[in-house]
Amino acid sequence: MILHLLKLVWNRKRANALIVAEMFVSFLVIFAVLTAAVSISGGWSRPIGFDWHDVWDVSMEFDIDGGTKASPELHASVMRMLDEVKRFPQVSAAAVSNTPPYAFSTTEGTRRINGKDVTMTIDDVTDGFADVMHVKVVRGRWFNEEDEVSRDIPVVVDTNFAKEVYGDADPIGQKMEEDENLFLRIVGVIEPFRKDGEVSAPMNMMFRHVAHNASHGRLGSHILVRLHPGTNPLFENELATRLRQVAPDMSFTVRHMDGMRTNALRARLYPLIAGGVVGLFLIGMVALGLTGVLWQNVTRRTREIGLRRAMGASGAHVHRQILAEVALLATIALLIGSILVWQLPILGAFSIVSPASFTAGFLGALATIYALTVLCGLYPSWLASRLQPADALRYE
Repeated sequence: MILHLLKLVWNRKRANALIVAEMFVSFLVIFAVLTAAVSISGGWSRPIGFDWHDVWDVSMEFDIDGGTKASPELHASVMRMLDEVKRFPQVSAAAVSNTPPYAFSTTEGTRRINGKDVTMTIDDVTDGFADVMHVKVVRGRWFNEEDEVSRDIPVVVDTNFAKEVYGDADPIGQKMEEDENLFLRIVGVIEPFRKDGEVSAPMNMMFRHVAHNASHGRLGSHILVRLHPGTNPLFENELATRLRQVAPDMSFTVRHMDGMRTNALRARLYPLIAGGVVGLFLIGMVALGLTGVLWQNVTRRTREIGLRRAMGASGAHVHRQILAEVALLATIALLIGSILVWQLPILGAFSIVSPASFTAGFLGALATIYALTVLCGLYPSWLASRLQPADALRYE
């Protein structure tokens, strides 16, 4: 039976090729949209590791030679601004950060640790960052005054980093080489931290300590400010005026983190919405095209179907045959699409989405295409099942 259906499909290969191509493209688009939707919905329910409420971001504009080292004069200027911000009674905590949450800036790197390559996201922060962002330490400690005179660079990692690198071993006190004769030393572990927020994938997060005395030359370009709840929004003008007095030669922008979060979510969700709209249009095109082709095939095959009825085939048998043919077309398209999709894990797709999201998107796309083909084939196959042997004699 399958060989017979393959022969029928092959004999009408020109008409069927376009339908197969449309199904193939639709499968890829639906797979991408469903995988992203499942990944985002799953990530939305997981903690992000910080609290963005009542937080402002003072973004400073300056250049650092080489992108990593700040001059002592620049470092001192930023620290004066930080100290000045802390003096306001409206401010409960303040800290410097290089790539804060929702800022559309990320520092990533890959290091060879314990014999394996580990991809991590890095932020350079001062010791007040945990108080500003309400970061919870689960092992060890956060940065404090003793880190100001440390020979090594103190770092805090999240549990994702600690699990991938050290497994069940205690990461506290472990060292990683930074530069020649300079090491990173883990002093604490925090809860999983996703700096890009609710729609971001899990990441290996590392925070490097920025000392007030510029001992290692690292510096962040953002001052994060946590305000007391209910602070008047007009305080923004007062804050900006004071900072201009402290650093008149530096330009900066004050942004509210709730607005930064809204912009970040829009930037990530709009492509998903656009992909969903494209997917709907493709599904509509496939549905119309498939229904039209099947309807035309039934009309052209009146003699063939009438002959099958004359030889004893029932209407139900003809009905199943037409549905089987359209299901075979879908299988051909999905087989090609599946071969392509399952190359993605080899290319590192699981670093962007979880295996569970990938599998759910794949199965959902399969089910959608098969359901669509069956739905589109119901009416043409019903028409074919109602043909009688006499209809073949009257066909011209």
